[in-house]
Amino acid sequence: MAPADFQALWWTWASQPANSNPVSDTSGRFCMRDQPVEVWLLAGSLTGGPVERQCRVPADKPLLAPAVNLAGDIAGCEAFMKTAQGEVLLNNATQPLTTVPATPFTYEARAGNPFGTRAGRLDSVGCGLYAWIPAPPSGEHDLVIRGSGGGRSVDVTYKLIVGAD
Repeated sequence: MAPADFQALWWTWASQPANSNPVSDTSGRFCMRDQPVEVWLLAGSLTGGPVERQCRVPADKPLLAPAVNLAGDIAGCEAFMKTAQGEVLLNNATQPLTTVPATPFTYEARAGNPFGTRAGRLDSVGCGLYAWIPAPPSGEHDLVIRGSGGGRSVDVTYKLIVGAD
């Protein structure tokens, strides 16, 4: 899947109303909301502080988790990526990160999203460090997402329960 496509999926999923948003969620209770068919999306956080979530994941779903990402414009992405760093660990094993430079994409934002964007179809430029993880086997797994860039930081630990669909 091309970077514009997976960023459109991720930002559409992440741009749900703030009161049921998987990025602002501190427990994992909203991780299953509006997941796409192709991949299971996971989120960092908006707080920067440590967040622990539990999430039930269907079997045979690859995972997509940004260590750190941004939607904005070309100049913002270029500045952001100069300081972007991160890691994603599945059961303490480092997962490879894909570096996505400034890439135009279009996504759907909902009213009341926590990013302050208007509702509707939006054209944006996205960038970041993303982990594509093959579908984990059924059972419990620990996934850690840590990243920073542009003065923001992410520190999230998921307890994934795979095959709980």
